[in-house]
Amino acid sequence: MNFIVETKKPLNEKELNNYGIKIVFNKGRRYALLAEDLKGFIEFLLKTDYVEKILYKESYTCKADFLQKFLDNLIELQGELSIKYQKIFSPEGKVIGAEFFCGFPIHPVVLQEALKETCFADYNCVRSVAEAVVKKGWEKLVFINLFPKSLEKSDFMATLTAEIVNKGLQNQFVLEVLEQEIEEESVKRNLKFARMHGLKIAIDDWGSENAGVARVVNLKPDFVKIDKSITWNKEAREVVEGLIPKLQQKGIKVIVEGVENEEHFNWAKKLNAYMQGFYLHKPEPF
Repeated sequence: MNFIVETKKPLNEKELNNYGIKIVFNKGRRYALLAEDLKGFIEFLLKTDYVEKILYKESYTCKADFLQKFLDNLIELQGELSIKYQKIFSPEGKVIGAEFFCGFPIHPVVLQEALKETCFADYNCVRSVAEAVVKKGWEKLVFINLFPKSLEKSDFMATLTAEIVNKGLQNQFVLEVLEQEIEEESVKRNLKFARMHGLKIAIDDWGSENAGVARVVNLKPDFVKIDKSITWNKEAREVVEGLIPKLQQKGIKVIVEGVENEEHFNWAKKLNAYMQGFYLHKPEPF
């Protein structure tokens, strides 16, 4: 991929190589760059302070605006996103739903760092999943992650909810709140709106970073997904074992993530918890 950039200072060729980027030619502080892939170029923009402007559609634009416009346009050009899913099982071994993943042009973690507004990416993902679910007649629950920034936007939540309700899927969709830091009260209000229209809520990666007891109390989710870092650590499992029945007593369904062997499976069974992991089902195209 070729890009024309205007820099604050001369580019360091050795550093560029770390991102799979080569200089084709330059004139002063303007450079023509050849990138091996999009991910490397985006990471270069995010992690260095060399670039000030990038040529986009015949005019130079600042780095932040370029990232937003370029990636939004790229996602739109993709049309219907590629989708994978991983089944979620009840304590009795029945499939109750699946977590759905969208194939973005770059890794979601990098995408989140790059975009000032993530709503467009999230909306396209939900739209693609909803259309695929209707087309294939999937009647079980649909778990889907949303970027924290998106969950804070009331207009986005209204648009997203309308998309799901219009397709008659409101009783199937479960919106997952990631473990990252969020504006709790804004998210709480927006999720309350979604729940009023039939959608369900899950707290993802519970037990890591910001996804603790306080978030459960504040958001009152339908599901809590135990982070795989706990599933994979015997001492961590012992710490949370006493809390899980208390969640279940409040009507919250607990899903153990990262079930990758018989030991993990037996622990989840012992807790009478729902399960998700490679031991039961590996992600595959939907």
